Amino acid sequence: MTMSRTKFRIAAAMLGGCVAFAAHAQQGAIDARTFDALTKAQELAEANRFNEAIAELDKLKGSDRLNSYAKSQLWNFYAFIYANQEKYNEAISAYRNVLREPDATDGLKQQAKYTIAQLYFQTEQYDQCIRFMESWLSEIDQPTPTAHIMLAQAYYQQENYDKALTNLDKAIALEKAEGKPVQESWLRLKAALYYAKKDYAKTAEVYEELISIDPAVGYMKQLAGMYSELGRDADRLAVYDAVYQHGSLKSENEVLNLAYMWLGQEVPYQAGRIIEDAIKAGQVEETNKNLETLANAWAQANERDKAVPALTRAAEISGDGIFMARLAGVHFNAGEYKQAAAAAARADQMGGLKNAAGNRLLLGMAHFNAKDYEDALQAFRRAKQDRSTFKAAAKWEEHTLAEIRRLRAIEEAQKALEQRTREALEADENNIDAIDLGTSSR
Repeated sequence: MTMSRTKFRIAAAMLGGCVAFAAHAQQGAIDARTFDALTKAQELAEANRFNEAIAELDKLKGSDRLNSYAKSQLWNFYAFIYANQEKYNEAISAYRNVLREPDATDGLKQQAKYTIAQLYFQTEQYDQCIRFMESWLSEIDQPTPTAHIMLAQAYYQQENYDKALTNLDKAIALEKAEGKPVQESWLRLKAALYYAKKDYAKTAEVYEELISIDPAVGYMKQLAGMYSELGRDADRLAVYDAVYQHGSLKSENEVLNLAYMWLGQEVPYQAGRIIEDAIKAGQVEETNKNLETLANAWAQANERDKAVPALTRAAEISGDGIFMARLAGVHFNAGEYKQAAAAAARADQMGGLKNAAGNRLLLGMAHFNAKDYEDALQAFRRAKQDRSTFKAAAKWEEHTLAEIRRLRAIEEAQKALEQRTREALEADENNIDAIDLGTSSR
């Protein structure tokens, strides 16, 4: 977080000082010839004919007629002209000459100190700026908000954040006392100061105030960042979602970050909707990773019909079996064991799996639940070849064999029962025949 320096207006304040000598000249503080020369120099300066104005002043500079007061006015003119020419070092030197004149008026000296502070600020000589502005403040009865703002920025540039905040608060108090609203640039400076102090709670408070003045997207993003630093994830999500609803999340990273926030708050459906809409709009690229995130969001939201196409598409794009294996998991969790087995088998064929043995174990479990026991045995026996799945696969193999034996026993028992039934029926038929024959012999 950076804070740009304010460029303070200088020329207007100095011009006021240039005409201040007139009243004193009428009292005899400046002789008529000097007065006329200064007046001419002033007229030339106001017409932006600065070189000619300097030439007039140079004629006076060596004159024996100049008293201390006249010299203070002369140097004041030099300073004004140099500043307008952006010759700030020369302007500073001229103003310091004003301060050296014993007969310079208090008002002129105070104005010189104030303007010197401004010029030092413009030239990034912050130590000197602070020195002269603090001196000026100690001599006046009515400080200005601008003076304290300048000090706040100077102290900020020196990384003296506490003194910067003290002056900033004074400026804000003076502004409010005049019934004026606090300027946004001042609040931005305040936020920058608290942020530099790593006081994220106070930084967040300032951005909350800024948003109440102007709900700008930039302020919202900064506030969301502060909430993140403070671990206020729900508040961060609320602000970020407001930016999204405003249509101001433009980059892919921003949209995906919002989706991840919803996933973090265990609201996967919202995450899936955001990513899907962004892919359709071309805002988020249809990459393997993005499709995987989308599919995971739909899977967590129990939206199987949405998760399946996303994983299928990811598998098509990537050409490896990772996404097909995850598709198998989605089908398995939905109780769709035939589809799970088909996807797991396809993943095994495609390869590129990080956990091929785990996929084979899932393949066996899917076959088992689909009652395809022979296929399940083959999958479990392949899974046993890997140490990571050996124990689980061995147990499933044993369980499958037991189930096969149980079913075979049932089948054999059924066959035996059917055999006995047939034999019994045949015996009954023989008895009936014997009875019939006995009856016939009578």
